[in-house]
Amino acid sequence: MARPLHHIPSLGAGLLARCAQDPTGIIALERSGDRYVATKAADFAARVRRRASGLLQLGLGTGDRVLLMARNAMDWAIMDFAILSIGAVTVPVYPNFGQRELHYILGDCAPSCLLLQDDSVYARMAPQAWGIAAERIFLRGSGSGEHSELRSWTDLEHLGEMLNPARFQERLAGVERANLATIVYTSGTTGWPKGVMLNHGNILSNIEGFLSYVPLRAGQRVLSVLPLSHVFERGTSHFGAYLLGLEVAYAERPETLLRDMAAAHPEIVIAVPRVFQLLHQRLRRNLMERRGWTGHLLRRGLGLEKGRVLPGQRALARRLVVDKLRRQLGGKLRYFVSGGAPLEPAIAAFFLDLGLPIVEGYGMTEASPVIAANPLDAIHPGSVGRFLPNLEGRVAEDGEILVRGPSIMMGYWNNPSATAEALDAGWLHTGDIGELDAEGYLHITDRKKDLIVNAGGENIPPQKIEMRLMADPYIEQAVVFGDRLPYLVALVYPQWDLVHEKLGSEPGERDVQRLLRQHIDAALADLPAFEQVRRFALLPEACNEVDGTLTPTLKIRRRQVAERYAELLTSLERDSVSRPGDRAY
Repeated sequence: MARPLHHIPSLGAGLLARCAQDPTGIIALERSGDRYVATKAADFAARVRRRASGLLQLGLGTGDRVLLMARNAMDWAIMDFAILSIGAVTVPVYPNFGQRELHYILGDCAPSCLLLQDDSVYARMAPQAWGIAAERIFLRGSGSGEHSELRSWTDLEHLGEMLNPARFQERLAGVERANLATIVYTSGTTGWPKGVMLNHGNILSNIEGFLSYVPLRAGQRVLSVLPLSHVFERGTSHFGAYLLGLEVAYAERPETLLRDMAAAHPEIVIAVPRVFQLLHQRLRRNLMERRGWTGHLLRRGLGLEKGRVLPGQRALARRLVVDKLRRQLGGKLRYFVSGGAPLEPAIAAFFLDLGLPIVEGYGMTEASPVIAANPLDAIHPGSVGRFLPNLEGRVAEDGEILVRGPSIMMGYWNNPSATAEALDAGWLHTGDIGELDAEGYLHITDRKKDLIVNAGGENIPPQKIEMRLMADPYIEQAVVFGDRLPYLVALVYPQWDLVHEKLGSEPGERDVQRLLRQHIDAALADLPAFEQVRRFALLPEACNEVDGTLTPTLKIRRRQVAERYAELLTSLERDSVSRPGDRAY
């Protein structure tokens, strides 16, 4: 960086300073066929300026909201920095957001301009429902058919070429840390989304804070996987990476992660726990299927099989597995970063032991987003790490985690009552329950509002149970319930590939019941009786974004699951033993 972060007045100024420092250096890479194509910093900066100038030509002013609704791409990053450079406010929205939530957001933030992925996104609502004139709607691709009047993002650049460059520089110079930068609507698991207001200083101070624990350095390459509309990805792989001189490679989509890692050769991958869970299951499965003496050597060396371990066998097994895994993941991987949901401690310990550490952190949109993180050189599996050094954090008497500091939000857009509830004398009430250990590491136990209170008055954190269940290779998803019940119940979606491999292509229902019962009991074996899942039912399909039971960052929406499968849950809650046909076990 040309200057330390604390001297940077705004996000746009920081990006352009980085580009000016090394104009011929690589700043971003995108997949083209079977390889990645690089973009130089000077070209990236020029496009930011042209698009920002185009927005000025449209008449956008400081504080005007711009709704950005598109898939991950370098184009998305350029557009975000263009908006921020002129003092306008980016409102990022997932491209697959439901029509009901989208309509609410449009009414709440009243955007002055819409930047959409394509005309299929625009066609999801009637033209009048968008509430904005067609000349202020731009598509990443050109409009077609009945939407041919809509212009493209490239047209916005051409519009910017007509602006005097001095006007852009004047506007950029007027943007300060206190300026509102973005309104991020929390996808949430209940109720209407709330618009979290973050200013330039909030985001810059958060980057400064997490750098103490997660070393991001110029020239490193990070693979961007998660939706850029999510504050975790945007704060780390986007703002953090671009301002600190890293190279950002874009995964084509989450499903192609392993293929994209092999082609992009990243040193850092930032993702949610589900990604590491799937990688762990795949690696473990390959090891268990390995035949002959090599298989025994590897499994015993990694503690996956009982038996005598010879001197040096452990180190040899680790080296053989890690060398092959690194090659498959691009050859340069140094570490992972995990956030957005709890990571199973056993998975964190497994990769740490292999020499591929997962830096687990904790945060929320309202904190820009990182609150705590494990230092790379002092990872404690099962913990989310220490509070960032530029934040104050404490655990209240009722166990709720409270935090305050320069990265805490300005408040909720158009929602003073929710702001007053969340912020008290500068302290953000996170709604999460946790505890600090003797070394100052934070452990999250559950969401305050998600705690199950059973018929016996026991407080049970469902996420702890769910995390254990989903760590089992035979269970892909699990959602636990039990309020006012004498026992816990669960809705389970199996890992059907493994079930079929074990029981055949058309297993009997009772066979599936017995198999999953064994794995559920084993996963929870050391927990007290009131934390055991006594009854469960199979979900007919996996929770997903389309039906609203999963957020874009793969978090379960508990209320939506309960509503969608109310009849199934009712069958589990009956005192009588379920009949074979109701799939409750």
